[in-house]
Amino acid sequence: MNYKYCIKERLEKLPVHQYRELKNDIIMALKKTRRTFDRYCTIHADEFADIPALDLDIIASFLDCSADELKNYKVDKAEIRHKITRQR
Repeated sequence: MNYKYCIKERLEKLPVHQYRELKNDIIMALKKTRRTFDRYCTIHADEFADIPALDLDIIASFLDCSADELKNYKVDKAEIRHKITRQR
């Protein structure tokens, strides 16, 4: 599977007890449901959905990395220009 964010991969590298504890701590900090967090972890690269920036920052702080390190994609300037011109 090619996920948009590598949250799941980073969590799975942890020992089981630490994985469970950290996952619960992240869910509480986000003030989201477990289902929402699981959805964040499994957004596919070709999906339109994104994690809100604040939520991504919170997750990154728990995983001791930056939000950019959690992204499995690059933003192409040509793609942004295309979307802007298409909206006008």
